[in-house]
Amino acid sequence: MRLARYLFISITTLLLAQSADARTAAMAQQAGAAADKGEEAAKAECKAKSDPSILVNYWKTAAGVRSPPGTAPADPAALAELENRAKLICVTQGGGSSRSYTITGNAGPMKVNGTACSLAKPFTVKGSGGDMWIEFSYSPGGEAGGSVSYTGGGTGSLAMVHMAGKGTYTVKLDDKGGTLTQTHTGAVTNPGGGSATHTDNLKLTPMGPC
Repeated sequence: MRLARYLFISITTLLLAQSADARTAAMAQQAGAAADKGEEAAKAECKAKSDPSILVNYWKTAAGVRSPPGTAPADPAALAELENRAKLICVTQGGGSSRSYTITGNAGPMKVNGTACSLAKPFTVKGSGGDMWIEFSYSPGGEAGGSVSYTGGGTGSLAMVHMAGKGTYTVKLDDKGGTLTQTHTGAVTNPGGGSATHTDNLKLTPMGPC
């Protein structure tokens, strides 16, 4: 009789423990599913707005719920790593659902503008001002930069002026788009002649795919 009661209690305890483990596993699975849905929603929003901070804030809020990447970095290096990962997801380049960029700024006295449908493919930027015109041609070595060359000249009374040069450029993306920095050396052919090296900082603004 005692043996039967002992076996009954043991079996009941085991079943209750298994049931508790099953409930814990189910709750963990539901929490993971909720985290997955939350992360996907954050990714969709940050891509639509080209704003990596949306995803970074989600990851930081989700710390302890999902790991990785649900880890709130305690030091600047870890935070920078999290931000860079978010930029790769939220600020993408190229065609399809990726973002293209308008490029605007100044090159000497000339205002320039153009479009890069993909920072990984060749693109051009044209400009004019001060009775001068210029066209930059970019040959990417990757999305982070490459080589640039240009031709240009004068109009009207400066029609005898011609110029050409080449150099390199780098791209740095941020939450609002980014910056294209180029340094080029070229020669000007006119009655005076001469050569010079210039650095231009052009603004990248996300736009829809083209």
